[in-house]
Amino acid sequence: MPLIILTGYPCSGLTYRAHQLSAALQEAQQTLFDTGVLPPTKTPYKIHVVSTHNNSDHPRTVYDNARSEKQTRGVAYTRARRLLGRDSIVILDGMNYIKGYRYQLWCEAKALGTSCCVVHVGTPIDQCIANNEARLQRKEQQSKSDGEKESARQTETAHGSNDDTQKQEDQANQDEDPYPAALLNNLIFRYEEPSTHSRWDKPLFTVPWSDPEPPSADIWTALSGIPHPSHTPADPDTTTTTISPLAAALSNTHLTDTASIAPSTTTTRAGGPTNRLGRPKIKPHQATVLPAATDSSLLYSFEKRTSSIITAIRTFTLSNPSASAALAQSSPSNNNNNNNQPPGITIPVPDTPEPVFIPAHIATAGSTDELAGAGGILALPRLQRLRRQWIAMNRAHVASNYGSNPGGLSAEQVPGAFVRFLNAELAGDDE
Repeated sequence: MPLIILTGYPCSGLTYRAHQLSAALQEAQQTLFDTGVLPPTKTPYKIHVVSTHNNSDHPRTVYDNARSEKQTRGVAYTRARRLLGRDSIVILDGMNYIKGYRYQLWCEAKALGTSCCVVHVGTPIDQCIANNEARLQRKEQQSKSDGEKESARQTETAHGSNDDTQKQEDQANQDEDPYPAALLNNLIFRYEEPSTHSRWDKPLFTVPWSDPEPPSADIWTALSGIPHPSHTPADPDTTTTTISPLAAALSNTHLTDTASIAPSTTTTRAGGPTNRLGRPKIKPHQATVLPAATDSSLLYSFEKRTSSIITAIRTFTLSNPSASAALAQSSPSNNNNNNNQPPGITIPVPDTPEPVFIPAHIATAGSTDELAGAGGILALPRLQRLRRQWIAMNRAHVASNYGSNPGGLSAEQVPGAFVRFLNAELAGDDE
């Protein structure tokens, strides 16, 4: 299920919006189960809110240092990645102000085949500063009254605790810590606002400060493909399900060409509820798709087949050590099948009909007439060097054998490709 990335200025109410969204999505899911839109056999989605920082391990001051900030982002990224799955909805609570980090999260969701959206908490800068100042004042007041609270706790322990006072203390503990004033201004300056022009920021939902609730209905419908209960008619016999124009536009424009949400969708009661719109289809690409499994014996096959070709060439040179004798034996008059072939040495090799061919002017241009002698055209050290060079090039090609863009060579193609490589190398030798 989807990954929901919250983003906004510091002290913009991100955590408050994250819990609002979590409660709204849970309520929508329960309503869909109660009304029979989701079958009872379906596993309910688990909704997780992953916080980027906490007061103990990763406080707000981690943003003062690049290393500690990177570690904090890594912890949040790992938690979100671990919780993402087919039966979960992950809400990543935090500023997530770096567009490259949002792209990394988008790639992770895409690799897992799930949808992703960005919820921008659009709180004005002046309001964020005012919220932070209120937190600073509250923290100062709490530090002054620490002694009084400790005395009150001791008194309550002796005479019995007061439930109302305990609730107030719990509420105070839940309040978020403030940012230092200089750090707040620095983070606001560094913030990279999401844009609909970036594919990793789409679909993009903006929650103004004045809105009491986030657009949970549109988020649910656009990401899950299931109409929100507020978009479903109360009469079970009604056959028209109304989808909000925002959800329709988001699905048609920002998700995929195959997953569209029309302003009205027809359903039927004959075979049960069928108002499911279908989850957006996530198309993997080379940045996120896992490499296709490569045969573990492929490189061994490369070594074995190329070695057999080198052995066949070596056997030929032992039988025909002289270049002039080999040319006479491979002349067109002695080979009726190659009357149109230019003069040269033809060496048959196993596993492929293509022979190794050395032009006559190359065979006779060496410093020695011995094919396999020192400095000869078919000296064993040179053949082994060419074989290692060819295997090294194709080993890298096999490593990039992605499922969506297959590359490399199969074991059956190896002999022919290696022979063509040898012919090109030998024909270009002017020694």
